[in-house]
Amino acid sequence: MIDYHIHTAISADCKVPMKRMAQAARTAGVKEVGFVEHIDLGLPVGNDFTVDFDAYETAFEETRREFPDLVLRQGIEAGLDMKHKDEVAVILDAHPCDFVIGSQHLVFDEDPYYETVWEQRSQREVYDEYMRISLETARGCDDYDILGHLGYVGKFCPHEDKLLRYTDYPDVVDALLKTLIERGKALEVNTNGLYMTPSTMPETAILKRYYELGGQMLTVGSDAHFEKVVGHAVFETLKTLKDIGFKYVCAFDSRQPRFIRLP
Repeated sequence: MIDYHIHTAISADCKVPMKRMAQAARTAGVKEVGFVEHIDLGLPVGNDFTVDFDAYETAFEETRREFPDLVLRQGIEAGLDMKHKDEVAVILDAHPCDFVIGSQHLVFDEDPYYETVWEQRSQREVYDEYMRISLETARGCDDYDILGHLGYVGKFCPHEDKLLRYTDYPDVVDALLKTLIERGKALEVNTNGLYMTPSTMPETAILKRYYELGGQMLTVGSDAHFEKVVGHAVFETLKTLKDIGFKYVCAFDSRQPRFIRLP
């Protein structure tokens, strides 16, 4: 089993040391672990998410020595942002890693985690803007390997029906998926959506459409910031992908994809 989206205390929004996350992965039956640490520049809350790369490298090497039974990869989750893409590219060029997840965390220049995004806007307005900017940044940003948690906006939606559905945005979703396929980018299946919505991010209908369009590059990750979340619903998600027709999921080594056959 593989989990390619696990945060550690190197990220500003996680307090769990890497070794404890590795132990949680071992306990959950995860065999290949993708650690990811946040780089988000220009955040409205005041402090950017940046990475202490020396600390990251030290923690990674110590964890690798202690867990020789696990395949460990170093990743970055970079906020997709047209205003800061060149700065992020410079950081990534100076600090090579195994993979980069590009994630859209901001809508109207705010994180939908905060209530202010929703206070004076309809759900449709927020979702429309999220999809517009997701397509723009997927096309306009270059330095990512995987598009992260498409549908993130729904996690924190205060309305009862939270899910971002393919049927509401078929043209935009098709354009985004075709962009990923044409540019050789992978699509993440993020199981963390199951905590707050009825589906993974993206929803199953979008994954089916990705398959119909010829998409083959998928990663699966729990987006864990706590030990109990590591490996969450990954087995079930792999089965869903196989039922759709996918034969492989992706892993990465030095920014190069490697295909792992689904069991």
